[in-house]
Amino acid sequence: MKEMSNKQMPTVLIGQTVKVKIPEVDRSKVDARTLLAVVLKVVDGEFYRLGTKAGILSQLFTRNQFTLCEDIFLKSAIIPENEIGIRQAVLQLSLTGGQGLIRCDCLKKCITNRCKCRAKNVLCNSRCHSSQACTNK
Repeated sequence: MKEMSNKQMPTVLIGQTVKVKIPEVDRSKVDARTLLAVVLKVVDGEFYRLGTKAGILSQLFTRNQFTLCEDIFLKSAIIPENEIGIRQAVLQLSLTGGQGLIRCDCLKKCITNRCKCRAKNVLCNSRCHSSQACTNK
């Protein structure tokens, strides 16, 4: 089985561009489904450290978690040194500002800045607290 896996997914060299699939919970409906990244380092021969335009991804990836691009779209020289999670990378590279789901779950009338929606200058929506009275609608 390991030989079959190695044939289907050849090893990736440092500096090659790859596409990482973004989970649906980490992106909005109009964002890209994949994230372009470049291989920065190979750890223990099985795990890969990837970098994007937003920064170095904090988690390590195995070979089956990304696909190899034939062309080189990113250079490792333009990758910032900051470590970032995949959700933050998608948020920074998003055209629409990320997934945009804010819920407050307030039990009072959303009068103070304790309300997440009011603190971010966003109106409460139907996902927040549906039938309770609210002054921020």
